[in-house]
Amino acid sequence: MHPVAFQFGSFTVHWYGVLVACGFLSGIWLTAWRARREGIPTELVFDLSLYLLLFGMLGGKLFYLVAYWKDFMHDFHRDGWPALRSGFVFYGGFIVAVTVTIWYARRHGIHHWRMADLFTPGLTVGHAFGRLGCFMEGCCYGEHSDLPWAVHFSAKHPTHGDTVHPTQLYEVAGNLVFFGVLAWFYPRRKFDGQIFWLYVVLYALMRFSVEFIRGDNPRHWPGHLTNSQVTALIWLVAAALFIWRLSRKRTA
Repeated sequence: MHPVAFQFGSFTVHWYGVLVACGFLSGIWLTAWRARREGIPTELVFDLSLYLLLFGMLGGKLFYLVAYWKDFMHDFHRDGWPALRSGFVFYGGFIVAVTVTIWYARRHGIHHWRMADLFTPGLTVGHAFGRLGCFMEGCCYGEHSDLPWAVHFSAKHPTHGDTVHPTQLYEVAGNLVFFGVLAWFYPRRKFDGQIFWLYVVLYALMRFSVEFIRGDNPRHWPGHLTNSQVTALIWLVAAALFIWRLSRKRTA
């Protein structure tokens, strides 16, 4: 398998970009649908979505440059400025997106955790599409595997045609499960922020686990951990603290 694209004359459309766009539009549609049910103006959803797209992508790219500077410089010396098109850290984009959501919600007089809850189920669907795009592009690949569902990319891929874990598809499946759980739990939530922090826990546990079989991330932290695993642990601690604090405020 190798990166798949459509060729229209001299214009190339990559599956990764198509699937990310589908994920973004799906997430907006789901969030706008839920906003109407919650009595939140849909124009706020559309406006904030554009902010999240812009600053989320910028944050993901910035964190990639900080965390993988040597890899970027290697690609830059080989490809020049087009090297900026590749490389994205999900947690980097997520941190910036959360910050922008808090700022935007406060600016428009909506409780920020309520707004975060509103966007979270749609985020999981968008992320699922994004990881499917990663699979089509061949990035975020896994380590060697002899399992029946192992996949292989082209000989020019960094895996050199070896059979590897389809880690991208593991995350696609996980995010779709998360969507089902969060959509079911949304009307049953006890306090604002519960949906968002539940997602943080679920994704951090999945990401921490999947990273053990990722084949593209360096492991230079104690315990043979990757940057994403350390970040996931930090988010788990933050989630525990905020869930405890928000639940106490509700019962106070």
